[in-house]
Amino acid sequence: MSVPTNAPSTKPSFDLAYSLDEYVDSPHRDNTYLIRRVEQVMLSEGAAGHGRTLDVACGVGNLVAGVSEKGSQGWGLDPSPEMLGISRWLHPDGDVLLVRGVAEVLPFRDESFDRLICQGALDHFVDPHAFMKEAVRCVRPGGRVIVAIANYESLSCRLGRLRRTVARAVLRRSTPAQQPYWEPPSDHVHKGELRFVRRLGGEAQRLERCYGISLMRFFYGWGPSLDRLPGWLANAVLAALDKIAYRMPGLADVIVSVWEPVPLPGETAG
Repeated sequence: MSVPTNAPSTKPSFDLAYSLDEYVDSPHRDNTYLIRRVEQVMLSEGAAGHGRTLDVACGVGNLVAGVSEKGSQGWGLDPSPEMLGISRWLHPDGDVLLVRGVAEVLPFRDESFDRLICQGALDHFVDPHAFMKEAVRCVRPGGRVIVAIANYESLSCRLGRLRRTVARAVLRRSTPAQQPYWEPPSDHVHKGELRFVRRLGGEAQRLERCYGISLMRFFYGWGPSLDRLPGWLANAVLAALDKIAYRMPGLADVIVSVWEPVPLPGETAG
């Protein structure tokens, strides 16, 4: 029996101790804009209709707090004690309800939430399909599951690979020692891309919407070039590219998918 060339050499394990020390950020405008837009989108999707919202892999709890401020009851789940501890420290007023657990086995009863959101974490999960089944189980009829994931087949990533190929073949430049931005980090179990997102659904879920956020993040010289522009002009450029990304999720920096629970044959919607 043949083994797929992209299969991991070792069985992936649950990351139960993610730390802020593992998080690497960029100060440039392209990255700052993307972070702000993703947060806006996830808050808008997650708090729609109020009710109860669960943020899976909630990290330091900022989204949960934001959902609560918009009128929903925000819950957060994360496997890392450090992340949960920071969240409790940042949000001490009790408006953030936190639970420790893994995404593949959600410790909640059926139909516990109106919305379930997951931002930037799905490619870390050992079994994304198990998570999606659990997510649909925990969402009430008429609810939604919203997932945002970094796209490693974005326009920026494709251009980055092309640039490297040209540099090697024509300019005879060696490959930099650091890992290129277009390759998933070592703690990613899966590669985020549109094909991966579209394959997440099962019989109990339907892809209602899929759209993109932002274009060209991290491409060589792009961030510094934006930094040199007047603020209003840089924001106008980023907003224009964001509108293009919305309609072309396969090229966007981040892909957002919205899933609707679907009753299985023999079941009736509540």
